[in-house]
Amino acid sequence: MEKVTTIFLDVDGTMTDGNIYLDNQKNELKSFNVKDGLLIAALIRAGYQVLIMTGRESQVVARRAAELGITACYQGIKDKRFLLEKLMKKNNFTYQNLAYLGDDLNDLSVMKQVAFAGCPADAVPEIKAVADYISEFRGGRGAVRDILSYLLKEQGEYEQIINQYS
Repeated sequence: MEKVTTIFLDVDGTMTDGNIYLDNQKNELKSFNVKDGLLIAALIRAGYQVLIMTGRESQVVARRAAELGITACYQGIKDKRFLLEKLMKKNNFTYQNLAYLGDDLNDLSVMKQVAFAGCPADAVPEIKAVADYISEFRGGRGAVRDILSYLLKEQGEYEQIINQYS
């Protein structure tokens, strides 16, 4: 595996527990794990490109992306592979430099192509079958942190990234 330099994150079921809470005032609530966010922000500071790609549209996701320093947040994406291939041409990265974290069937075509694919413990069986690493944690419950920690250890960069906090 070449060095992964770009990380794509799915949201619902990966960064969150997959539940969508709607109230009578048309507000949408999602729960994100703060430990996931800490490592994502550290990766960005270390020079990794981190992108969000999700099938739904939500102001909550845009807000969380901004809080973490993620400037590339693509929402309402029905064909993730199509958009990804456009972004690869535009931004000069390849599947060989790409990690993708997802949990459901709309992530499958991309996860089959990337250098590294990771998923939460509660991902659908088809995703688990193609994942390089399956977290012991469920989506929104520390899975992103666990998967990214594993990837960084495999690349020999974990200590360097976490030493930002020493």
